[in-house]
Amino acid sequence: MDQVIAIMRKDLRQWIRRPAYLIASLIMAILIVAVVGDTLSGARHIPFGLYDPSNVSDLKKKLAPSERFDVLEYKNLEEAKRDLVSGKIVAFAKVDEDPLGDTVEIVTEGHNPFVDDQISMGLLRGLTGPGNRNIETGIKTSSLSNFEYELRDFITPGLAAYLCYVLASMNLGFSWIYEWMEKTYRQIILAPHGLRSAIIAKTLTVTLQASAVLWLALTLTAPFVHFTLGTNPLGLIGITLLSVFCFASIGLSFACWLRTIRVYTMTVSILGVALMFVSGIIVPLEAMPAWEQLIARCMPLYYAADAFKGVFLDTPARYGQDVFVLLAWSVSGLLMAAYLLTKRQAAL
Repeated sequence: MDQVIAIMRKDLRQWIRRPAYLIASLIMAILIVAVVGDTLSGARHIPFGLYDPSNVSDLKKKLAPSERFDVLEYKNLEEAKRDLVSGKIVAFAKVDEDPLGDTVEIVTEGHNPFVDDQISMGLLRGLTGPGNRNIETGIKTSSLSNFEYELRDFITPGLAAYLCYVLASMNLGFSWIYEWMEKTYRQIILAPHGLRSAIIAKTLTVTLQASAVLWLALTLTAPFVHFTLGTNPLGLIGITLLSVFCFASIGLSFACWLRTIRVYTMTVSILGVALMFVSGIIVPLEAMPAWEQLIARCMPLYYAADAFKGVFLDTPARYGQDVFVLLAWSVSGLLMAAYLLTKRQAAL
C-alpha cells in the first residue's frame, strides 16, 4: 500500500507541476463538449425567409420560440429567391391562400441534403413544440414518455462518455510509456510487489486526473453552452470514475502491448474515432446495420453513454448492465496488462 501511495503522490505532483498538459487536456475537453456538441445538435438561428404577402399565417411567431430560425419577411418573391441564391438565407417559406386551406411551400437551393434535413427538423420542432399543438397546418407529435429536454442535452452525455475514453487513454499512454516503460521500468517491476503496485497506482491516478478534467470542463461549458448536468451529482461522479477507470485499464493493456508512444497514439486515436461512430453517440443504435449494432453492444463506450444519459437526463438506463460490462472490461484490461508485464519481467 505504501508503494501505491508513493507512486500516486509522485504522479500527482508531476501532473500539477506540468500545467501545460492539464491546460491542453481541459481545452480539448471544452472544445469537444462545446463545439462538437453544438455541431451535432444542429444549427441555431438559421436565416430563414418568409413570403406571405397576404399575412394569412403567423409562421414567424410560431418559429420564434424554437430559436432555430431568424425569420426575414419578404414582400417580393423574386427578392427572396435572389437572397436564397446569394446565401443571405438558407431557405424560405412561400405561403399561398387556398379555398380549402392555406398551403406552405418550403424552398431551398436543393443541393445540400444537410441543410434540407436541418430545415425539416427545425420546422417540425418549431411547429409542434409546446404551445403549438392546435395550429392550422394540422401537424402534431406525441411521445410515450414525458421528458422535456433539448437535442443539445441529449448529445452531451455521449460526448462525456467519449471524453472519458480520450482523456483516460491519452493520459495513461503518455505517462505510462514515458515514465514507466522507458525510464524506471526495470526498477519498478523488479521491486517486491512492484508490478502490482505500479498497475494499481497508475490506473487510480489516471482515473482521478481524467475525471477531474472532465468535471471541470462540464462545469465551465454548461453555463454558456446551455445543457443540463442533471440532478444526480453523486451518480455523475460515480459513472465518471467507473468509465474513466475502465478506459484507463484498457489503455494500460494497449500501452503494455504496443510499448512505443507513436504506435500507441495512432492506435487509440483510430479506435476512438471508430468507437465514437459505432457506439450510438452520433447515430442512434437502432438506425445502424445489424452487424454494427452487434459491435456496439460489445463495446464499453455504448454502456458508458447509456449510463451518462440516465444520470444527465433522468431517463431510464440499464445501470446494472452498464456497470457490469464496464467492470468486466476493466478487469480484462488489468489482467491483460499484468500478463504482458509478467512475461517481460521473466525475460529480464
